[in-house]
Amino acid sequence: MKSRYPHNDQVKALLKDKADYIQREGLNYLLPKWQQVATTYSTRESSIYEWLNDMDAQRIIDEILAVLPPAEKVKTEQDLSVMDSQVIKNTFEVNECIWGQQEETAHRYNRQKNWYYYRINQAVFELEKERFTKK
Repeated sequence: MKSRYPHNDQVKALLKDKADYIQREGLNYLLPKWQQVATTYSTRESSIYEWLNDMDAQRIIDEILAVLPPAEKVKTEQDLSVMDSQVIKNTFEVNECIWGQQEETAHRYNRQKNWYYYRINQAVFELEKERFTKK
């Protein structure tokens, strides 16, 4: 299978501590995964642990975008924009970082750059009401 998205040496170096399949495929795994989140999981996922994994995929995508050549970055961001819009449509903002305040502080997550760490769907919210409040 031909790679659609760049998987250059900079991307490979960035992914060296990630799961084998992410190291091997990079955006060619992560963007279809994010598409699946956008079309299916953003409305159906109910496990906070799976939700955290899903949102981590977006964080890794953001890290890769930072090292892509400008033309590749623009092309990838165009594809990503449609998916992001669908995730935003199917979720709502919460007051808390989904990883908790300690991780938020340690990794310097913020609502503008890491918007996905401040959103959940209704199914997760129903099971985690004691942890999150709607914004």
